[in-house]
Amino acid sequence: MSWLRIQLWFLVLALAGFGLVMVASTTAALGRGGDGGANLHHVTIQALAMGCGLIGAFALSAIGVARLRANWLVALVVAAAVGALVMVLLTGRSINGARRWIDLGPVNLQPAELAKFALVIAAAWWFARCAESVRSITHGVILPLIGFAVLAGLVFATKDLGSVVVMFVLLGVLIAWAGASWLYFLGLTILIAPMGFYYSVYKESYRWERITAFIDPFNASGPAGYHLVQSYLTIAGGNVSGTGLGGSAAGCRLPERHTDFIYAVICNEFGMVGGLIVAGVYLALVVTGLLIAMRARDLHGRLLAVGVTAMLGTQAFWNMLVATGAVPTKGLTLPFISYGGTSAAICIALIGLLDAVARDQVREVRDRPMTRIGATVRSSATLRRLRPVTEASNA
Repeated sequence: MSWLRIQLWFLVLALAGFGLVMVASTTAALGRGGDGGANLHHVTIQALAMGCGLIGAFALSAIGVARLRANWLVALVVAAAVGALVMVLLTGRSINGARRWIDLGPVNLQPAELAKFALVIAAAWWFARCAESVRSITHGVILPLIGFAVLAGLVFATKDLGSVVVMFVLLGVLIAWAGASWLYFLGLTILIAPMGFYYSVYKESYRWERITAFIDPFNASGPAGYHLVQSYLTIAGGNVSGTGLGGSAAGCRLPERHTDFIYAVICNEFGMVGGLIVAGVYLALVVTGLLIAMRARDLHGRLLAVGVTAMLGTQAFWNMLVATGAVPTKGLTLPFISYGGTSAAICIALIGLLDAVARDQVREVRDRPMTRIGATVRSSATLRRLRPVTEASNA
């Protein structure tokens, strides 16, 4: 196993293990009937979801990068994501006014996470497939935007603007890495952004409330301002060294403390030092993903690695910036740490794509033709073995 694969899995397992600890800490006060029973309930569901994600990751890594380019496999992934999104719109469970979840009994499936996974697979396949014509506006920008619009439109219909933003950033990064006309993409973004902001944010009262709360949270009247102020107070209560594991439970009024605002609880219980360490681990994960991408054998593997890294990195740092009040609230989970079965499973499964690219590099090294130095060393060893035979025949 290469050092990059070891580093990748060490970082992911460290985040996932820490995530289980934080889920236990943040859900201890949510017990059924006040007895703390939900602590074990939430941790068990999260652990099972992570286990499913690990199975998916190992399967994707075993499948390999080459097979992930198969047309039927890409079509199957996209069709599953689209089918799940259509199903959630027709029969989905509504929570807090948003219809984003499919009720599967003890767990809820969030199809938006499947859409992110499908976008990584489909975009990498497309740009690798049309590598020779990717610099044309049609193949490099227009057609990818049409495919994105189908997935993102269905996700947006579930009132999940945060996932749409992450998917759009992911598409932009892949367009740039594939060598397409990213300036044209940027121009279209600047042209469309005002209209998109008007219809998706300004005309939706609860989203516009988040913007006004971001600007002045202490004078905002809605829940968005309350969430942000409580996040400030929770972070400030941790000071430098923190209140200790479970210490945030006393007097903490932060809503969604086990999901969207779990980073504020981390800063409270482990202080500024703990918050910076967590951010540093995510940064190390992003650097590891980019190193894997740069060493990929071909464009397809490089785009898979970049897509996974961009998606996880964007979501992680956006979540942390939301908790600290640096950007408006978007309702995105912190990968591997926030409670959420679908998010945890998909994030870990995405690591399987990175591992597949890293494994492909190991195979390439084994199959690579000898360098000049290697050929010289091997030729010298061969001559040393043959010399006694030659001398014996001459005698």
